[in-house]
Amino acid sequence: MKQQIDCLVAPNASGEYRKARQALYDAEKNLMQQVERVAQMRRDLPEGPEVPDYEFIGADGPVRLSQLFEAGREPYLVMYHVMYWADDDEFCPMCSGWIDGLNAIAPHVRQRVNFVAASQAPPETLQSWARARGWNRMPILSDVGTDLADAISARDEDGDPVATVAVFSKNGTLRHVYTMHASEGDNTVHGIDLLNPVWHVFDLTPAGRGDVNLRNDYMTVPS
Repeated sequence: MKQQIDCLVAPNASGEYRKARQALYDAEKNLMQQVERVAQMRRDLPEGPEVPDYEFIGADGPVRLSQLFEAGREPYLVMYHVMYWADDDEFCPMCSGWIDGLNAIAPHVRQRVNFVAASQAPPETLQSWARARGWNRMPILSDVGTDLADAISARDEDGDPVATVAVFSKNGTLRHVYTMHASEGDNTVHGIDLLNPVWHVFDLTPAGRGDVNLRNDYMTVPS
């Protein structure tokens, strides 16, 4: 048995367990290497197309895409687009869960790149939800119109929202760098799973992530 898994196996583990754990270790190492290869491919994408200077409404009023790039950071902006339905009284629980976590790490992310959350929700509705959830460490913005949402496919042909992450750059010109969605078509491509550690914690257990869906009532913001 390879020595590399000795520190990962509890004493008195059976030979069957050790063999299976070795196979899993090898698969985990291969996965890590594949993730690194994919990340390099993402970095190596050709220059993206130019985009308009989209307008948003934030907590302090109107703001343009170009104004979201702050000095002292890499010239990139990561945007998570939160799903919202006009006939609902709350936002997507899954997206809300994503932003709960992203808000916590935003100060660290924003040391290097610009980082915001946006939504098609009306400004007052979005800001009220942000306050209720405690989203206070990153800009929370409402799109003006539907141009941005349509351009990054953050809403489908019926006008319904689609969970989306998009990356933009500003190096003299505003450009679209990258877009990915939570799922594609048959739901087998979990395109933004890397942004949510909740699933990865579940995946550490024999129960896995299963069909669990997050719920908004799990979140309590200290008063």
